[in-house]
Parts: sequence; C-alpha cells; structure tokens
Amino acid sequence: MTNNEDEKDKRIKELEEELARLKGQVVVTEDEYMGRPILRFSGAFKPFSLGLTKCRVILKSIDKIKDFVEKYDK
Repeated sequence: MTNNEDEKDKRIKELEEELARLKGQVVVTEDEYMGRPILRFSGAFKPFSLGLTKCRVILKSIDKIKDFVEKYDK
C-alpha cells in the first residue's frame, strides 16, 4: 500500500469509530502504550484504556461484575 492509501484507510477507520460513537455503541480498538498492548474503549463516555493485566482481572471477576450491574442498573 502507498502512504496515501494508508492515510485513507486510517481516516475511514476513524470515521467508522465516530459513527459508532454517535450511534451510542462502544468502540473497542487494540493499540499500544509504551510498547505494550492495550484496549481502548470509546463511546458516549469518557474514553479509557486497559492493559493486559487489568483485562485478566476483569475476566476472572466477570460474574461479580455482571451481578453488580444487574443490582444497580435500574
């Protein structure tokens, strides 16, 4: 791919993510921070990111997280 095509692909991805945010969807993208993999979350909220360690903790705790959301999501 040429540089121009790379720029177009990047812009298309940005526009798709913005459209998803406008529709109220959560957009999750893989990225890097200081050479380490992270997930970036964006949508109709303040964007945030999580690294591998925090993602592992969430996966181990997913049932408690679901219970918490069900309890307070009224």
